[in-house]
Amino acid sequence: MANYLKSAMFEHEFWLQVLEDHARFIHDSLYPSEKKDIEKATYFIQHFNQLLIKAKSLNETNAIAFANNVENMVEQLRAFKLSIIKRQLFGDIGIHLTPTFLNHMVNELEEYQLVLSYLKEGKVPPIFHELHHHLIWLLDASGHAGAIDSRMDGVEKRLKEKSQAFNKHFDQFYLKAVELTGYLRANVQTFPALNRFTDDVELEMELFKTFLNELEEMELSAEVLGTFTASMADHMAREERYYLMKLAESKKLFSND
Repeated sequence: MANYLKSAMFEHEFWLQVLEDHARFIHDSLYPSEKKDIEKATYFIQHFNQLLIKAKSLNETNAIAFANNVENMVEQLRAFKLSIIKRQLFGDIGIHLTPTFLNHMVNELEEYQLVLSYLKEGKVPPIFHELHHHLIWLLDASGHAGAIDSRMDGVEKRLKEKSQAFNKHFDQFYLKAVELTGYLRANVQTFPALNRFTDDVELEMELFKTFLNELEEMELSAEVLGTFTASMADHMAREERYYLMKLAESKKLFSND
């Protein structure tokens, strides 16, 4: 039970903060005329913040019930995100986020739903194959780099060039991950090219994390021109750290098999 609680608290604290951030990004990006959606986003911000506070004091008697309670709120947020995407596709909503950016938010949320499917049964989530994480987080990292580029003032040429380079690299990595995932059908779990690929991804992700930290510091001291915020940089950096941690777990497990 101790391992379950440790895992549950870690996953809930990471994911609930991520989803609270998502609700806040949606709230801050909606046109002022979208009053009902702004109210709904506020509702999610408040509820995920409350759940995050509760997650810090989980115990053996309430952990499974908490996971079930969270699952309901997560599904509500998923439906809200998808409703926004649907309306965007037909020009029926005003929001400053792209459908792809929102779609990546749904991808992340569904990963939490996968984790919750174990936690609500009182089980520690398994260690998934590294390619499982590559397919989720490389696409996400590409979106992060693209968002940084689009939110930088046009005069920030060097920062835009850096973010464009990361965007290109993560796109290339993602396409390779798709192909490598197909190779697993040959009944292999690890092979030299995959090991090199993951090493390359980890190195690139460490560089991107450093870039995000620099952007956060510059934004906090008003040294960078644009609409990219320190809270966005912090959010992205937390996700990249989670990705790297999951990769380390996967490599350790599957290299020993």
